[in-house]
Amino acid sequence: MANPLNNEKELFEKIEKEKLTIPAPIWELLTHHIGNDLYAISMIAGSYVSGEDKEPIPPESGQKIINHTVELKRFLDKLSQSIGHK
Repeated sequence: MANPLNNEKELFEKIEKEKLTIPAPIWELLTHHIGNDLYAISMIAGSYVSGEDKEPIPPESGQKIINHTVELKRFLDKLSQSIGHK
């Protein structure tokens, strides 16, 4: 779980008051790209760290996690560039 922001309450109030939304195509891109990679990472890691055996993650599976993480970063970098952030 993520740590709350210092001004999280104010941010949510502003979002609600100003009725800020994410356009549907952007939301679809976010859920598709980020959701798929995060799901894959959680499935790979979860299969080793859950349960009684709690095995170390083998190098091949660790590499898959790294690959999905790289894809997430690539997507977020493209998204950031497209909205004008560096």
